[in-house]
Amino acid sequence: MMKMRGALSLIAVLLLAGCTVGSLLEPKKDPSQFYVLTPIDEPSGGVPITYSSGGSHKSLSIGLGPVMLPAYLSRAEIVTRSSPNKIDLSDRDRWAEPLDKNLVNVLGQNLTVLLGAHVVTFPWYRPIDLDFQITDEISRFDTDSHGTAQLEGRWEIKDPDSGEVLNSGDTNISERSQLGESAAATLSRALSDMSNQLADAVRATRHPAPHPKAD
Repeated sequence: MMKMRGALSLIAVLLLAGCTVGSLLEPKKDPSQFYVLTPIDEPSGGVPITYSSGGSHKSLSIGLGPVMLPAYLSRAEIVTRSSPNKIDLSDRDRWAEPLDKNLVNVLGQNLTVLLGAHVVTFPWYRPIDLDFQITDEISRFDTDSHGTAQLEGRWEIKDPDSGEVLNSGDTNISERSQLGESAAATLSRALSDMSNQLADAVRATRHPAPHPKAD
């Protein structure tokens, strides 16, 4: 009887050990969630613009870029600025594609909607007929521990042929997080604000005089 009880106890221990090892070896579900920036749907103020060329009206053609982001954003993890000198990386939230590419694509879509323009992104290949070139050096694009998005940088609108700066300005945008909103959604609204700033600047910029074409 004692031998049977001992054998049953040994079997129970082995079964328990097997379950424990099995649970340790069982693959765990990846908690990662993936996000992208989203473009605006409709123009928020202002209308698409055209200009006269050879007696006809022509839509704007804009070269967008280079658009530079700071190096701390060159990662898949979504970052939070918990203090002026401290950046926290999310252990769950990820960008679904490189942020620099996503941002440029969405900014181009926003300018297309706001200006009715044909937008090409850097690099482009000559010959190409552009009316303006927009460059942007972004120094901050993140949310703080309260969910507020901050977008800071400096932009220039240039004559695409001569490189002359026709207009320039600084961006300093804050967008508070809405209830239940992801960081990506708040940052998308900040990018929409910057898109409107750039669209207004394009409208206020003198169209460069045509340059003689090389033979």
